[in-house]
Amino acid sequence: MIPSPRAQGHLAFTALTLLAAVFFRERAAFADMAFQTVLMCSEGAFQVMVNRFGVVLVQALPLLAIRLEAPLWVVSLLYSLSFPLLFWGVYALAVQVLRQEALGLTLVLLFTLMVYDAFYWPSSEQQQGLAFLLLFFAFVQRYPSLRPAWTLGVAALFVPVLAYYHPLVFIPFYFLWIFYRLHDARCRHIRYDGLAVYMGLILVFKAQFSSNWYDDDKYRAFRENLSRLFPNYFHLPAHGQFAEWCIAHWYFLPLLWGGVTVFYLLRRHWKPLMLMWMFGLGHVTLLHIAAVEHPYRFYAEVNYMPLVIYAALPLWCDVVPGVRSSRWLRAGLAVLLLWRIAAIALHHQPYAERMACIKRIATEGRQQTGSSRLLLRETPALKDTLIITWSVPYETLTLTAMKHPDSAKTLLVRADFSAFEAEINQQDRLLSDFGPRRDTMLNPRYFRLPPGPYRFVEQ
Repeated sequence: MIPSPRAQGHLAFTALTLLAAVFFRERAAFADMAFQTVLMCSEGAFQVMVNRFGVVLVQALPLLAIRLEAPLWVVSLLYSLSFPLLFWGVYALAVQVLRQEALGLTLVLLFTLMVYDAFYWPSSEQQQGLAFLLLFFAFVQRYPSLRPAWTLGVAALFVPVLAYYHPLVFIPFYFLWIFYRLHDARCRHIRYDGLAVYMGLILVFKAQFSSNWYDDDKYRAFRENLSRLFPNYFHLPAHGQFAEWCIAHWYFLPLLWGGVTVFYLLRRHWKPLMLMWMFGLGHVTLLHIAAVEHPYRFYAEVNYMPLVIYAALPLWCDVVPGVRSSRWLRAGLAVLLLWRIAAIALHHQPYAERMACIKRIATEGRQQTGSSRLLLRETPALKDTLIITWSVPYETLTLTAMKHPDSAKTLLVRADFSAFEAEINQQDRLLSDFGPRRDTMLNPRYFRLPPGPYRFVEQ
C-alpha cells in the first residue's frame, strides 16, 4: 500500500536526513559551512553574519558538540544534520500540529522538486527563511481570524524574524498573503491586512536602521543595473542560463508551472493564474537584473527556490482537491519524491570530486614543500573543479583536521598573491580572502597548524 501524502512527506525528510549524514563531509566542507565551522570551533559562539539571526537554530547542535569537546567530524556531522532536522520539524508542526497539509506538502516540494546543488549548500539563510515562512502561514491558516489576542502576539514576533532571515523572503511573503486573501474568505479582515502593512514597516526599519555591507552591496548592484540596462531587460544572459538549467536539472519546475497554468486556464481562474505568473516573472526578472549572469549555479538555485512555492501551493490548494483517484495521486507523488531524492544523492559527485581535489593538493603540497601552509595559482580547470575558491583555506582546514588536529593544513587559491607579500613568509598566519589572521585565533583542540611560511604547490 502506498503511504498517504502526509506520510510520504515524513519519509522524504527521513531520506534527506540520511543523505545529510552520508554526505556530511561534502556539505560541511563547502563554502560558508566550512568557514562558520572554523569560527565556531575557534570562538565557541554562534556565527551570525549580516544580521541573519535565524542561523542560531542550525548552529545550536554543532556548537553544543564543540562545547562538549566532541571530535571535529562529529561537529561537522551535526551541522550537516541540523538543516534537514529543522525542516522536518517545521513540516511536522505544519501538518501534525497546525493541520495545514497543503503548506506542509509545499514545504516537501520546496526541498525536493528543483533542489540539486542547494542540498550541498544548505547554509543559505533563504532556505531556512522560506521554511519558516510556510510555517507562519500554516499558523495563520490555523487561526485565520487572528483571534484570540495571543495569535496576534505570535504574528508580531514572527514577521520580524522572517524579515531578518533573508532580504528576499518578503517577496514570497506577499505572494502567500495575497493568495490566501483571494482563496479564503476568512482572511479578509483588518487584522490579516495588518500583516502586510506590518511587514512593510519592518522592511523600512531594517533598511534605515539595520542595514549591512553585504545586502547594501547587492541593492547597489541592482539599482545600477536597473538604470544601466533599461529598457533591455529581455536580453539578459541570465535568462538563457535559467532556461538551460531548467531543461538540464530543474525539469520538474516548468512541468509544475505548466500543469497548474493549464488547470487555471481550463477553469478560467484568472486571478490566481495572474498572481502566480506576476510573482514568478517578477521574481525572475528582479534576480536577473541584480545578476545579469550567474557565476555559480548553487547560489542561483537557492534564489530561484520561491518559484516552487508560487506553483506548488496552488497545486495542493486548487488542483489536487479535484483529483478523483487518491491512489494515482499517492503513486505520482511517490515516484516524484523517489526520483528527486535519487537525483540529489547522485549529484554528490562534483562535491566529492572537489573535496578529493583539496585533500590531494594538501597532501602533495605537504610532501613537496614540507609546509602545511600552501599557495596555489588559480587556473580555469582548477576553478571548474573547486566551483568556488574564497573558502578553500577553511575547507582545507576542516577536511584535514578531521583526521587529527595535528594533520591540519591550509590552502590559499588565488590568481594574484600580491596582497599577501608581507605575510607569506611569516610563521603564524592564516591567509584567506578576508585577510591575514594569527594562528592564535584557531582553537588548538581542533586545528594545530605547524608554524612555518607559506609555500607554492606545483601542479
